[in-house]
Amino acid sequence: MLLRQIQCFCAVCEEGSFTKAARRLYITQSAVSQQMKNLETDLGVSLFQRGGRNLVLSEAGRVFYERTRTVISDIDQARIEVRAVAEHTSSRLR
Repeated sequence: MLLRQIQCFCAVCEEGSFTKAARRLYITQSAVSQQMKNLETDLGVSLFQRGGRNLVLSEAGRVFYERTRTVISDIDQARIEVRAVAEHTSSRLR
């Protein structure tokens, strides 16, 4: 399981569509579909209920989203903090 797969999954959940998630991530819809297929293979479960036009999370998908959205949020916060430290360190060296 890769971070990019988790980011794609969270974007799909938040946008409610593979196409909108692809636009948000600046990648193709087929790339998002492939990431989701690979993630489901890694996990050994279906994250979405297939069949209708509307995107619906499976129970496993709902649980996975609840856990992974906090992971993504923590990673985003870590990036902000690391950049702030690097900026502070850089300005002290000048």
